[in-house]
Order: sequence, then C-alpha cells, then structure tokens
Amino acid sequence: MKNTIGKILKKWRTQARYSQLKLAIELDVSSKHISFIETGRSLPSKEMILKICEFLQVPKGEINRTLNIAGYAPIYAELSSSDKSLEPVFDAIDNMIQSHMPYPALVLNQYWDVVNTNDSAKSLLESLGYSEHTNLVEALISDNPKISKIINWHETVSSVATRLRQENSLLGSPQRLQELENKLSDCLQLSDSDYYPDTEEIVISTKIKLNNKELSYFSIIAQLGTVQDVTVSEYKVELMFPANTATKKYYISGAAE
Repeated sequence: MKNTIGKILKKWRTQARYSQLKLAIELDVSSKHISFIETGRSLPSKEMILKICEFLQVPKGEINRTLNIAGYAPIYAELSSSDKSLEPVFDAIDNMIQSHMPYPALVLNQYWDVVNTNDSAKSLLESLGYSEHTNLVEALISDNPKISKIINWHETVSSVATRLRQENSLLGSPQRLQELENKLSDCLQLSDSDYYPDTEEIVISTKIKLNNKELSYFSIIAQLGTVQDVTVSEYKVELMFPANTATKKYYISGAAE
C-alpha cells in the first residue's frame, strides 16, 4: 500500500516535470520527506496527499482514487446527472450552447463522448455522417479521409490527436482515453507530402464541404474548473465560430437551417 501510493505520487510529480527538491521547496517540506513518501518508507497524511495533488493540478477523479488507495475517504462528489444539486450547472451549460446559436456548440466529457449539443451542432454532425456515433473521436476514426466532408481531414485529425496527447498527459493516461489516442494516431500514418498545415492561418481551422459551400471553423473550449463534482468538472464546452466571412454569412443568412 505504502509503495503503491508513493509510485502514484511520483508519477504525477515526474509528469509535471518537478524534481523532488523543487517540489519540496514549493510545498515547504524537506526533499527527504518527499523521497520517503515515494519510496514507501513513509505513508503520507491525507493533508499531504491533497497538498501534493492540488499543487500538481491532479484531476479531481484521480485525487479521489489516490486518497482511496492510501486508505482515506475521497473528498470530491461523483453525483448522478439527475442530482438536483447539479441543475444550476447543467442549466448554465445549456444556456451557453443555446445562446451560441446559430453557430455549432457541443458538450464533451473526459472521453470525448457527446453529452449535449445545440441544434446547429446536431445538424452539422448529421451532415458529416457522425450522428450514429456517441463519441467524437470514434466518429473521426471511422471517417474515410478520401471521401470525408472535412476538406482538411489530416490537419484537423492531427490537431485532435495533439489535444488527446495533452489531455492524456494531464489526466495520467486513463485507459479509454489512451486507446482513443492510439487508434486516432494509427489513422495518421502519413508521408511528408500528405500533410502541410497552413502556416498563414492565425488559428488552425476545420474546413467542411456543406451544401456545396466550403465552411471554415475554429473553436473556443470552456471547462468548469470550480465545480466540485468529478464528472461535471471534466466536461468541455466547445463553441465553434466562423473562421471567415463566408462561413459567418452562411449561418446569418439561415442557409444552415
């Protein structure tokens, strides 16, 4: 048990690229104490585990798991989506994506499952042939780049793969998320001539062929950092914006309806 909790805390420290000495200085403890915890010679208190995890920005679900392994009670709730105490949060999320109309907006969980969409995003996913999938990454994996309505498929999928790598690094590579990253990376076995990102663009946009028009989008992603529930804290609200005037006019004119 002692050795297990030490290995977990060491993994989070090395993942954050902190040496034992640097972490000890930041937490105002001795480096020997950090060493003893990581080697299992000392069992950390609940307060020390929380101090280390919160400083290293460990996700709430992983903090609960770490506390449980060490023999302590978890501190963050994992409520059902039907729990009344979450209603203000879900109302706020729904208001955010509905207010974003006529542009697409969707809500994803930690594993990129589609939790909610506004009507514009629902229509876009249907047009892409993704509506039969509940997971956005799996939809991209099943898509055929040769016939996809995403014009810059390789560029778009490469950008998503980068996001997955970053999230896996931050979350400690949960099994399902790591599997999705691996599968998506397998789709990107490209030669040097297959993929040239447009370096003149300010942001990497997703270009889609829709109703005989080329539309271009970029996204702004919001997360609920102060929510104390594990599941909802991992939600991502993705707001898609027109990346050019033609796309903006397409939606304002009502052509997307």
